[in-house]
Amino acid sequence: MKYSDFFMDTLVSAGYTHCFFVGGGNVMHLLESARTRLECIAVVHEVSAGISAEYFNVANRNNNKRAFALVTAGPGITNMVTAIGGSWLESRELLVVGGQARSEFINNKSVRQIGHQQINGKDIIEPISKCSVTISEPLSRRDILAYSKISKTGRKGPVFLEICLDITAMEVTPEKLESITTFNNSEESEFEKELNPEQIDRLRLLLANSQRPLLLIGGGLEFSYFQKELERIRTLGIPIATSWNAADYVDFDDELYGGRPNTYGMRWANAVVQQSDLVIAIGARLGILQTGFNLESFVPIGKIVRIDIDRNELEVQHPSTELVINIEAREGLKGVLSIAEEIRPKKDFTSWLAFIHDVRSKLPMVEEATYQFETHVNPFQFVDELGGLLSKEDSVIPCSSGGAYTSMMQAFSQKQGQLMTNNKGLASMGYGLAGAIGAAVANTSGRTVLVEGDGGFAQNLQELGTVKVRNLNLKIFIFSNLGYASIRVSQKAYFDGAYVGCDEATGVGLPDWIQLFKAYQIPAIEISSSLSGNLEALKLLEMRGPAAFVVNIHQDQSYLPKVTSKIFSDGNMRSNPIHLMDPPLSKEISAEVFKFLPFALRE
Repeated sequence: MKYSDFFMDTLVSAGYTHCFFVGGGNVMHLLESARTRLECIAVVHEVSAGISAEYFNVANRNNNKRAFALVTAGPGITNMVTAIGGSWLESRELLVVGGQARSEFINNKSVRQIGHQQINGKDIIEPISKCSVTISEPLSRRDILAYSKISKTGRKGPVFLEICLDITAMEVTPEKLESITTFNNSEESEFEKELNPEQIDRLRLLLANSQRPLLLIGGGLEFSYFQKELERIRTLGIPIATSWNAADYVDFDDELYGGRPNTYGMRWANAVVQQSDLVIAIGARLGILQTGFNLESFVPIGKIVRIDIDRNELEVQHPSTELVINIEAREGLKGVLSIAEEIRPKKDFTSWLAFIHDVRSKLPMVEEATYQFETHVNPFQFVDELGGLLSKEDSVIPCSSGGAYTSMMQAFSQKQGQLMTNNKGLASMGYGLAGAIGAAVANTSGRTVLVEGDGGFAQNLQELGTVKVRNLNLKIFIFSNLGYASIRVSQKAYFDGAYVGCDEATGVGLPDWIQLFKAYQIPAIEISSSLSGNLEALKLLEMRGPAAFVVNIHQDQSYLPKVTSKIFSDGNMRSNPIHLMDPPLSKEISAEVFKFLPFALRE
């Protein structure tokens, strides 16, 4: 049989059902083989193939469907770098199959290029992947399965396989290939399989002495496993905060919900995490946005336990950590809950939960300071409204950067069962639409809702063609603030409004959005006030198929609350701790919501 047929048959046996692709000469055999074996989704730009596959895999966390990306050699590979970088930083499963020139053309490294579109994809991708391989001889089924498995085992991440054109067209005998094994996986670091006695004793002591514990759950903990343990956590009464990668793990109205603390997070959630006396971070790497740039002031009156599969992450002692446990997140959670159950008769966190509820009631998600322009939409109010209108069957994609993203992550009230995913590690503009396409292909029975700023949307708007031709049930909300709002805000704050490259007046050209959607025959409406009172908009929201909503946001809209920083003469910046967000709270409110913090940390 032809090797491309053998290769695709092997991927199907590994559970792959979907292929996001852009065709090309160097993958023509692979695409022809995929066409009859998988659901193949053509996209307009290669980067979208990778992003869509990433989000498809996230969306299928409860079943065995898997997607990969297929792109040709040369520009197909270089265009894919952003998607691979995104899944690398967010620890997401992603298999990318790339084309390569004929094997006879790739061995001479003394010249830049011999074969058509030849470029060294393996070396380009290697630093941002778990595995990067050039296939210049046929691999066995066992090897192909082993390489694809790397992506979803241990700490997840992208795997890149580029296959020479002549190899894909080669006639092979499958039985003979089975005797060949080249795979050698030495990249996985060792980690403990279960808590050791010393760790159990230390955790027991920390939990026994804690009056205000908080579980901080990250995307490194499998969604399905966490859901199995949720009732067990409820029985213990331990509050749960989430990273942005685990934003949809807990219902917004759950009595244990401790919010989404973050540099750009909910003010009330930041107040909660800062007053915990024991934060147990499970599958959350505690990156700089999670903790705030002022690392020394993260959890200032409490102790931190970090449970992570990646030993290298744990060796970075920022923030300062009481106990590190190098173990799979699910095993870590299992151990923590078992210890908590041992000491439960002596512990009651009712007053701590009551305090959290009180803080949440006193620090609303939509603050008065955000109501600035009566002729335009307040993005936080709009997001709050949108959360109430969506159902638990919806998939929600809040893009990955900018004001639209900030307002979504601060003010959106997620429901149990909703998919809500993003990619903040790379924070790439243009990620939203491609990600929403992947989520929409996965969620065939429900609705997918994208919220993205106009500047970010413009960077990948060609994929409207994919949305239209597949008639995806995708609702697109574009926050139209005439450019790059986040860049404009920074230039206003740090450079006295010396604007450049942030709007039309300074060189950024954006389309007439209504006319653009009309060109793609996608119904669209402009919104300048309430969503819930707009009958035409509500009709579009409920209608099956694609629809667009252009939400008019003033370009000088402030995104508050936020943690501010000051630049000093030596170039260094000093940031406030994450609980001290602007605008500052009144002394009366501060005294109530920061009651466990010493006076010196309240302002």
